[in-house]
Amino acid sequence: MDTITQLRERLDDVREAGAEVALVGNGSVQAAASFQRDRVPEFSVFTDPSLKTYQELGMRRGVRATLGLSSMIAAGRALLRGRRQTSVQGDPWQQGGTYVVARGGLIVYAKPNRDAGHRPDLEAALAALRAAS
Repeated sequence: MDTITQLRERLDDVREAGAEVALVGNGSVQAAASFQRDRVPEFSVFTDPSLKTYQELGMRRGVRATLGLSSMIAAGRALLRGRRQTSVQGDPWQQGGTYVVARGGLIVYAKPNRDAGHRPDLEAALAALRAAS
């Protein structure tokens, strides 16, 4: 199951804790708007093409993180499940992560991705959200 599907399934839990889901990418403003409209209308979508947010949060960036062995294994698994990436918007070498930000801007959960195949631990993020609310 992909991350977007998992987020959709847990959206009620997030909202029960008094929060919302926001997705942050690094493509163009137009790409972010298109992604939200076409794929995730229920979530807020932001973009930082400058990558400053990623740098400030200490997220990994590099060819090995994107094309390393574990990323290739994850890509192979996705292909076997019928999922394939159709395009790249933004910096292909920049990795993301999962962050829970409480009221006032305090980061109560931070998990930068190790590589492109890394998937978020939504249970841990929800536990941190519940503890913060």
